Amino acid sequence: MKIVTVIPLKKNVWRDHLSYFTAQDTPLGSIVTVPIRGQQVSALIIDSRDASNLKSELKTADWKLRKVTKIKKINYFDESFMTAVKLTADYFASPTGPIIKATIPQTILDEIPEGKSPIDTPTEKVISEINAIQEPDEERLARYKSLIREAFAKKQSVYLCLPTNADIHRIIEPLRKGIKDYVLIGHSTLSKKEQVEFWKKALTTEHPIVIVGTPLFLSLPRKDISTIIIDRENSPAYKTMIRPFIDWRFFIEQLTRQRGIRLILGDSALRSETIYRLGKGEINPLGSIKYRLTGNASSQIIPFLGNKDKTRILEAINERLEERIENALDGKEKVFIYSGRRGLTPLTICRDCGTVMTCDVCHSPLAIHQTSRSKEKIFICHKCSQVIDIEDECSRCKGQRLALIGFGVEKIIEELEKHFPQATIFRLDSDSIKTSKKAEEVIRQFKKTIGAVLVGTELALNYLDDKIDNVIVIGLDALLTMPDWRASEKLFNTLLRLKQLARKHFIVQTRQPDEKIFSYILTGNLIDFYRDEIAERQELGYPPFKVLIKISLAGKTAGIRKEVGNLEETLTKWQPLIYPSLTKNDKGLPILNILLRLPTTAWPNPELLEIFKSLPPAFLIRVDPESVL
Repeated sequence: MKIVTVIPLKKNVWRDHLSYFTAQDTPLGSIVTVPIRGQQVSALIIDSRDASNLKSELKTADWKLRKVTKIKKINYFDESFMTAVKLTADYFASPTGPIIKATIPQTILDEIPEGKSPIDTPTEKVISEINAIQEPDEERLARYKSLIREAFAKKQSVYLCLPTNADIHRIIEPLRKGIKDYVLIGHSTLSKKEQVEFWKKALTTEHPIVIVGTPLFLSLPRKDISTIIIDRENSPAYKTMIRPFIDWRFFIEQLTRQRGIRLILGDSALRSETIYRLGKGEINPLGSIKYRLTGNASSQIIPFLGNKDKTRILEAINERLEERIENALDGKEKVFIYSGRRGLTPLTICRDCGTVMTCDVCHSPLAIHQTSRSKEKIFICHKCSQVIDIEDECSRCKGQRLALIGFGVEKIIEELEKHFPQATIFRLDSDSIKTSKKAEEVIRQFKKTIGAVLVGTELALNYLDDKIDNVIVIGLDALLTMPDWRASEKLFNTLLRLKQLARKHFIVQTRQPDEKIFSYILTGNLIDFYRDEIAERQELGYPPFKVLIKISLAGKTAGIRKEVGNLEETLTKWQPLIYPSLTKNDKGLPILNILLRLPTTAWPNPELLEIFKSLPPAFLIRVDPESVL
């Protein structure tokens, strides 16, 4: 007899796992039917043990063990997938159940599609290999197409993984030329019916296929997948923002190791952690790694020093930029102006006491926006969406010398309309565009309009796939002052993507023109940037030299201090650091954090995992967090 642990696959069953018995052989990854509260529910087997080894536990158990009703699909998800899930759960200090449900679309969990059995012939298992490509987008795509042709010749399939739906949209047309019938696209915006059809077709197509998708469909049990490509490897979108807090790149690496297949990491600028692993020989380059990316566009840094004409107020577009834009429009060229912020101005500070105007609810900085109808200026919190009337005085010292810092999308558009009233101006940010269809339509209109100007945030960058005559960057200085260990790399990668978009001119307006990062961008010097970044991380104890674990608790101050204090005592030997978050949560409650820095060889740690498993759900645990703030 076997004792099996299962994860219920029904939405409204909240137990992470349950135990049953069966006389049948039930490998991990099998789909079974089990009784739960009078209903027959599909479940996934995540553990199976002989009952003879558990006699003492079964005798002392205070619950009655029930029988598995039916075995529906034997070994539907193979053992390699289940092992990768378990390793990911341990690394990110998460129960296995949420990881399973994150790696399989809910539509598939609700009803495992019927149809022919999955492709029966697995790809030839070899020692898992990790390769890296660091090349501009066009060159990288050409290499992917070559890899796909090689795989098809060997009757093998490929999974090309991208972080967002917008990335799929950007790459899909040039990728599927010549192989359109064998390219399947999978992402979260597919309807339930489309997801099931995708799943069935992916399993039953006899010819090798290319799956171009987000990580949502990585659980697909097609056995001839020989290569998984993680493109835009540097994207923070590979980290999940809700529970379970995992990094898909880690899961994919574990999956390829377990299956003995090839993993390829690709980007125009790989993560510093990946470059470090390349240097240690843990990852092999696929061809030569390009550490100097050049282009045909001229690059220029314009210091933001205000205007020579003292009658003009401080503006986002100073005189030199105005001249460049005027020349572009006269020549019927297109202009893309990138801003790191929405609204009119991202920060308002008091000149007397230095206080930043913040949200009363979550304490995040307030940005000034202008209402579309009345043109009234208001404060909006970008974290919790609170709308607050503009104040004329400082909330702390009551001083009335408030200063506006930075320039957002609305401010830039306001100035463009004033200086270039005849120009056609498009806007693309999350305040103005709510759906992918609308974003795509804005880009289409921009492309077909001669001498147009597009102003946008990173949302626009995700939809731009063709080069633009002039690319101008305004207002990214705030990233240089962020107290975040990834800030420099985020800024560098953003600027590099923007530079690659420019056909004729790439211009950055900054208050800090002497920063080394701008020099590296002008010359496309990736290697010196990496050297600086790695040296700084080693000195300060950040990844890849340490594993960071952030444990957060929100609540009333007295309560969280007591609970975090108790946990601090339990974690004493790991030298915990306790500190408050700079902002509150969405309910306006303060947050207290504990940070652990562990040697990379000391994690996962069984003792720590037991401690983390015993914590109430109110504690949020993030391993290798994007930010420690």
